[in-house]
Amino acid sequence: MIELLTRDTLTDIYRRERLSFLQYVRQAAAYAGTADRAVLERVRELGAVEAAALDGLADYLDRNHVSLPHVGAFPTAFTNYNFVAVRKLLPQLVEDEARGLAALERDVARLAPGESRTWVEKLVESKRMHLTELVKIRQ
Repeated sequence: MIELLTRDTLTDIYRRERLSFLQYVRQAAAYAGTADRAVLERVRELGAVEAAALDGLADYLDRNHVSLPHVGAFPTAFTNYNFVAVRKLLPQLVEDEARGLAALERDVARLAPGESRTWVEKLVESKRMHLTELVKIRQ
């Protein structure tokens, strides 16, 4: 059974990461001209990989009888980025991924060793790789 503090941390992580800017862009209507279609596709792939990792966390929580939180809607400010060229979104994506990575690293530090911490470490590694890739794409 997952202790209360760990459960709260994991459900906060799940909700926060489901509402990340990368998850929004993955589903939004970003503009990509012919030259940038591969960039948009790669951004969506990165978002899909993070979503799959979050699905794994959700399964872990479910196996441990932890109810998933109501995620709610993306922040309203994200709608300002609909129909914006994908290249213009990259700085915001990098900034949001960096902020998310820092938050996950703080979360990992608070968790005791064990399966819960391992799940969050997987999310940290995934986000770190995606941040690195987004920085490369942006350049």
